[in-house]
Amino acid sequence: MALSLATSGAIVLSDVGRLQRLFWQGIDGIEIGSLRDAADLDVVVASLRDRGLALAVHAPLWRHGPTRMACGPQGPAPDTVASLRRDMAVAAAVGAQYALCHAPWLADHERPWDAATQDLRACLHALAQLQAAAGLPLALELKLGVQRDPGVLWYIAQHPHVLGDLHGLSLCLDVGDWLLACEALDLDPVAAYRPLAAATAVVHVHAVERRTTPYLWKPIHPSDPDAAAVLALCRLVARERPDVSIVLEHTPHLDPGETYDLEGFAWLRSALGAATA
Repeated sequence: MALSLATSGAIVLSDVGRLQRLFWQGIDGIEIGSLRDAADLDVVVASLRDRGLALAVHAPLWRHGPTRMACGPQGPAPDTVASLRRDMAVAAAVGAQYALCHAPWLADHERPWDAATQDLRACLHALAQLQAAAGLPLALELKLGVQRDPGVLWYIAQHPHVLGDLHGLSLCLDVGDWLLACEALDLDPVAAYRPLAAATAVVHVHAVERRTTPYLWKPIHPSDPDAAAVLALCRLVARERPDVSIVLEHTPHLDPGETYDLEGFAWLRSALGAATA
């Protein structure tokens, strides 16, 4: 199990002082996306190599790139496929351990089951081809649809076998989106995710502020109402997949401050260490 931070290039990474604050003691790597330009990528890569830390890439690698791989009968749109192909080529060239994208994505859960299944499988096939061409592991982060619609999560929660053949791809569990989807569907989040745990290589950890539209996310902390469910999901996946990367989202919409951040990190690290030792 590796503990990493995820951040966004919305932080000016060429500002070395700000970059230093991302290197918390005890992390194993950084997952990065939405960078401004190649110079920022060079700064990140050099800083990680100096510290012996791992790099992962969260597509889109560059700002203003497509953020979701929407499903369709013929697979994702050609422009999103081309963008992800370029991102994965760069990621492989700089030695990233894996790439990650928001896929497969559905705006809502109103499609007939047969049509949704066809769209999901076409998306998985296209993404598996990209993974093979790049020679780089690709994790698929399942996300809510428009206005918190359970979207693809509804289909997968009801019929997890639709992801039975991932063609060598892996999953990323976004605990915030999963908790909201399970609330909407009246499902126990841990029980519903159990069939998918062994296929999950990455877990994105954050808590959710539900009183806003759209919802906002914030760092995890033991005092947060979501803490118990987040920890239970992390433990579930870590038991099934000991090599999982647990990634703390570190560019939240709401951030109570560095002390809060580090307390949450220390709590999760201790709890997971005790659970998986």
